Amino acid sequence: KQLHETLLKKLGDSGLTKVYKEIELPLIPILAEMKTNGIKIDQKAIKELDGFAAKEIKKLETKIYKLAGLKFNINSTQQLSEVLFERLKLFAKIRKTPKGKLSTRAEELEKLREAHSIIPLILDYRELQKLKTTYIEPFPKLAGKDGRIHTSYIQTGAVTGRLASKNPNLQNIPIKTELGREFRKVFVAENGHKLLSLDYSQLELRIAAHIARDEKMISAFKNGVDIHAKTAAEVFDIPLEKVSSEMRREAKALNFGIIYGMGPQGFARSAGIKQTEAKKFIEKYFDEFPKIKEYMDAMRNEAHDNGVVFPLLGRRRQLSEIYSSIPEVIRQAERMAINFPVQGLAADIMKLAMIKIHEYIKNNYKSGEVKMLLQVHDELVLEVKDPPAGGSIEKLAKKLKKIMEGVYKLDAPLVAEAKFGNNWRDLKYA
Repeated sequence: KQLHETLLKKLGDSGLTKVYKEIELPLIPILAEMKTNGIKIDQKAIKELDGFAAKEIKKLETKIYKLAGLKFNINSTQQLSEVLFERLKLFAKIRKTPKGKLSTRAEELEKLREAHSIIPLILDYRELQKLKTTYIEPFPKLAGKDGRIHTSYIQTGAVTGRLASKNPNLQNIPIKTELGREFRKVFVAENGHKLLSLDYSQLELRIAAHIARDEKMISAFKNGVDIHAKTAAEVFDIPLEKVSSEMRREAKALNFGIIYGMGPQGFARSAGIKQTEAKKFIEKYFDEFPKIKEYMDAMRNEAHDNGVVFPLLGRRRQLSEIYSSIPEVIRQAERMAINFPVQGLAADIMKLAMIKIHEYIKNNYKSGEVKMLLQVHDELVLEVKDPPAGGSIEKLAKKLKKIMEGVYKLDAPLVAEAKFGNNWRDLKYA
């Protein structure tokens, strides 16, 4: 209480009062309610998944041992380092550990992905191990007496304003692997209910197009054109219908990479192409989308000039690292300056959507009929009585979709997708 007036004045002086009063404060009771609600877990599905994961890990182990020419502890960084760098003699410009050994961290091994077929297997093995030990094995014990997982959401867990979660952390569930997608089957609706998912489509790319005022990108989003195919068509200078799946994949990697300040090396790894090709691709990209380049340069300059950047809704980020004498630290701060306005606005749009949807549910449904359960990345998951009072799930989904799309006006309009089903994996479009 003694600090209240002082801190409130500080918020005002920093231009943060709006974010505090209109976004963060109204969200507190909603997050408390979400924790209380929890989400039901299918214990039988977890057991089946655990068995499946163990078999898949065993298969990967066998393949890795065969390629290495010996059995070793894949989880031991020392033994893995000896196999990769001494036995197989793999080489790349990768970081060293404090002890002077070549690092075997995932981001460093990514640089070696093309060097040997053992690398993708090790990365897949680690992903499976993480899923098994971090999520599948502990989940049965984490469920309460009601059979539901009650994660805690943290408003101050990420500098971008994104929500974080703990006990368990649901923001880090891998969804790119088959097992990661299978894991979503574990999250189920109560009997007589359905799960309803509302997911923003390409939220950060739409924000980047809006902030940069890039007419080509904005036009593509307004006309419902596949933005990755459109990017590929522009960069490769071919008609949209001639874009191959490989071209689209490369364009997608760059579309998402650009807003994180990705350079040629990172893009080459992400798209699976040579660094010289990646450099040319990025140059062509900036020729075709010059406003994106202008935005990136402007953010770098703002960070160097002021040591701080602001997204559109008033959040701010101090970037004292920009004044470092270490080039890599400066580059990292520049990347933060580029992606923070995009991520910060994305976080605030999602929070505004949660507030508006919660308000609508409270005013139109009896307690317990429609519950907000989870917020993961750009997605909200609700549990809905089937059918809800006064209509169908499809009708409710349509209304909530409209609310999500209307919380903030972007030049590249917000689009949300609504799906429902008995579990989080098997959802169908509403």
